[in-house]
Amino acid sequence: MKRLSKIMLMILCIMMLGGCGAKKLSSAYSEDKLKAASEEIIKDLNNEKYDAVVAKFNSDLKDKLSANKLEEVWVNYKSLGKYDSISKIAFQEKDNYAVVVAIAKYEKGKVQFTLSFNKDMELVGIFMK
Repeated sequence: MKRLSKIMLMILCIMMLGGCGAKKLSSAYSEDKLKAASEEIIKDLNNEKYDAVVAKFNSDLKDKLSANKLEEVWVNYKSLGKYDSISKIAFQEKDNYAVVVAIAKYEKGKVQFTLSFNKDMELVGIFMK
């Protein structure tokens, strides 16, 4: 009985923690628009159109990340070869921002893009690994 109580308590804690943090998208965001915007950003990076990516940034991100710095970061991923496709994409909402996690396949590996958008569909965060 004591063991069952511990298991039930652990399940309850996991369920409570699972409710914190990110959640599904609210009606303020469209998965179709987020997918299209994310695909365009990934395409622009692959085509070395850094100014086009920066044009999608909100003003705060533009102040922090220039096209030249974005290019410096992207150089590290060029060794993966030719872009193939997005193999997975997921959407969630956190702190009133839409977060898109997209896995892009390349000839020699994958890149995980985490892109955050505000309600005006401006890019407020970009992370690659």
